Amino acid sequence: MKKDNFLDTNIIFNYSNYNDSSGNIVKKCYLFVVNKSGKFILCWAVLRELSEIIKKRARIHKEVLRKLQNSNYSFEESPLISKRDIPFIKQIYERFKYGNSEEVSNSLKLDRRLSEIKIEQFLKTKVDEKVIPINQINGDLVGKIHDIIPNHADCKILASALQLQQIKEKIFNFVTADGQDLDPNGYEYLKEHFEINCPKEKYIFPNLVNLMF
Repeated sequence: MKKDNFLDTNIIFNYSNYNDSSGNIVKKCYLFVVNKSGKFILCWAVLRELSEIIKKRARIHKEVLRKLQNSNYSFEESPLISKRDIPFIKQIYERFKYGNSEEVSNSLKLDRRLSEIKIEQFLKTKVDEKVIPINQINGDLVGKIHDIIPNHADCKILASALQLQQIKEKIFNFVTADGQDLDPNGYEYLKEHFEINCPKEKYIFPNLVNLMF
């Protein structure tokens, strides 16, 4: 029987950015959504993170345009972007650095709008369940996950998945394209950590489906 799918934010965002020249991971996410099998479940932490990513992308594009207008400008000086995002912003800059700033601005605006339309359509037509409101996320559980996974947003999403799995009769898939914090080995380590440190709770983990691997 087909398993239900609890989706991480990156699946939806990658899907929304797909085009004919997309790389392998973006294409995998796109095909996973298009060839939907089983229910799609979203938690409210994912919905919040999607909103934050959309805002962050606009800030990143603004920084690219600033660099186009002043080649001496350093992304490292910007208070608007994190160090984690600098490699990504440099990739975008390399793609457009010889372009006309007005044309690049229009191109980036179009990319954002098309992506946002795809996200809106996805939320309206593909999502079967929205679960675990933000105020119902177990803070203690988030803290336990944070002992292993440094990204707080990821911890809230995974805590939501764990909370849902405890009340679901059947194991569902936790679907992600995160190669850093949720690789298969790291996920197994997290499960072992909970077995050793939280034996009384007997947490049941979803089945990991990581499209990066």
